[in-house]
Amino acid sequence: MKPKAICYFIIMLFVTGMIACGGDDPEPESTETQTPTTTASQPAEETPTVGRDIDFAAEEQAIRDLYAVYTVAHGDKDEDTLTEVWLSGESKDIFTAWTFWAGTFEKNEGGKAVSKAWAGIFRLRGGKMEVDITYIAIDSRGKEAILRGAYKWGNQGGDLISALKKDGTDWKIRAIDYTGGKHGKQVKDMVNPAHTFGEIEEE
Repeated sequence: MKPKAICYFIIMLFVTGMIACGGDDPEPESTETQTPTTTASQPAEETPTVGRDIDFAAEEQAIRDLYAVYTVAHGDKDEDTLTEVWLSGESKDIFTAWTFWAGTFEKNEGGKAVSKAWAGIFRLRGGKMEVDITYIAIDSRGKEAILRGAYKWGNQGGDLISALKKDGTDWKIRAIDYTGGKHGKQVKDMVNPAHTFGEIEEE
C-alpha cells in the first residue's frame, strides 16, 4: 500500500505542476493577439465627417450663378425664367415679402402666389435689377442656404434676405424678404452653418 500511495502522490504533483505551468502561457499570447487591433488611428478613419465630401466653394458659386440668372430675368420681366429659379410648391415656406405696393408690406405665400405677385408688380415697376451679395451661409448637408445682399431695382433699393434650397442637384430660391427684416424676421438666419462668405452686419 505504501508504494502505491507514493505513486499517486508523485502523479498528483506532476499533474499539478503541468497545470501550473500551462496556466502561465496563454496570458502573453492573448496580449500579443490584442495589441495590433487597438490603434488610436482606426476610429478616426472610420468615423464619417459631416459635409466632408461637399465642395462648398462650388456650392457657393452655384448660388451666385443662380442669383445672376434671377437678376437678369427680373430686369427683363421674364416670368418664365423667374418661375424656373424659384422652388415649386404651395408651401407657406415659399414666399416673397416686400413693400413695393405703395410702401405697404405684403407677403405672397406659395409658388402660384409668388408668380402672380411678380406678374402684377411688373405691370407697375421695371428696370435693371442688381444684387450685391454680402453674405452666404450653407448648411452641413449642402441642402439649404441663406443669402444677404443689397439690391437696386429701378428707383427701388434696400437690403434683401433670401432662403435657398436644393431641388435635386439644383439650387432654387425658396423665399426673399426685400424689406431687410424691417417687418419681422421673415427669413431666419442659419444656426451653425458649415460654410460662410462674409459676415452678418449688426442690425
